[in-house]
Amino acid sequence: MSWSYATHFVCDRCTADFSLSLPLNTCPRCGGLLEVQYDLQQMKQDLSPDIFRGRGTSMWRWHEFYPLKESANIVSLGEGGTPLIKSVYAAKELGLKNLFFKNDTLMPTGSFKDRGFSLAVSFAKELGITVGLTYSSGNAGASFAAYSFRAGIESTVLVEYLANPVKKAMISLYGANVATLHFNNFEEITDMLERAVKELGLYQFVNFINPIRHEAMKSYAYEISEELGWTAPDLMVHPVGTGGGIYGAWKGFKELKTLGWIDSLPRMVAVQPEATGPITRAYQRGDRKAVKYGDSSKTIAQSISGNAPIQEGERVLNTIYDSNGFAESVTDEKILEAIRWLGLDGICAEPASAATLAAVKRGVEEGRIQSDDRVVCVITGSGLKQASVIQQSVPESTHQLNANIDELETLIGQIYRT
Repeated sequence: MSWSYATHFVCDRCTADFSLSLPLNTCPRCGGLLEVQYDLQQMKQDLSPDIFRGRGTSMWRWHEFYPLKESANIVSLGEGGTPLIKSVYAAKELGLKNLFFKNDTLMPTGSFKDRGFSLAVSFAKELGITVGLTYSSGNAGASFAAYSFRAGIESTVLVEYLANPVKKAMISLYGANVATLHFNNFEEITDMLERAVKELGLYQFVNFINPIRHEAMKSYAYEISEELGWTAPDLMVHPVGTGGGIYGAWKGFKELKTLGWIDSLPRMVAVQPEATGPITRAYQRGDRKAVKYGDSSKTIAQSISGNAPIQEGERVLNTIYDSNGFAESVTDEKILEAIRWLGLDGICAEPASAATLAAVKRGVEEGRIQSDDRVVCVITGSGLKQASVIQQSVPESTHQLNANIDELETLIGQIYRT
């Protein structure tokens, strides 16, 4: 058996092959996005689900499915292995028998980005990278900062001016160099980042421009399928900014199907805010490419507010179409309701994460989701990162009392109407 069964990079656009030992971002020939390839046939001969039973719970228990070659290069804070929680409150409200939440609010820096950066930073360390750059709306920057500092990689984070102040502070807390990025639309950002690959030569950790981050998101497929007795859910619902999470998870499910470990594939559901949803709009039009749409400043769902996806969102749209899934847009009002519902299921979620539950509700109302469907919502980030929105979602209690038994008795009577 091998530590890794990864073989090489291949370009989405020109199909050229490249060695995994090269410090590449996009394709050096045509600028297309690179994808890691694996020897799945050899994996099918060598591996079985039983191999993973005795391993730890972090995402690194699935190391054969990643491109890292040496275990000594792992940079980990204990990411992955988060709980799959069966809903009690929201499921009842929606009439769903099997609604689950993949709770990545419990990740080391409070978001699902830790999966991608643990792998991408480890891979960069293996390549000998010492300086790196990423763009972030907040969560990615904090995660990149924490893992890169631990790896001895000097990090610079371009954090958008719309980012929550708490998220900005976390990036600095974890040791990154931080610059606030101003822009009129996301096309300016994506153009700058893609040009920077060729013109500046600085190794980037931006999703998809970095060909490694989304590989870690395959761990969703492995963890969820194992938890469900090596079966896939009927639907997997994921908030989408650049889309590395939903794209990586889909790749993971396809690998498991090829290996014969699961019998079916889930429908992948992409969720974006109604104020800015280029992927949703493209899907509604039946397009395979997305164009700039919406105003990123008009939604509370900061983490998925981008209005111009990298390389026209082709990877995300292909994931939706190929899985027979769909894309859904949700309003801020519905996101706030979903935050409250998730709270009653024991999860404090940031707006972008709660958008998945809002989309499930809309999918039920539209008839896209049936009562018997097994649905998994990925809850990607902690609500504590946007505490002001959590405060906005629920009214402050008006009950008050002095430390007096008589007043306590009165209060209990008021609350429980005894």
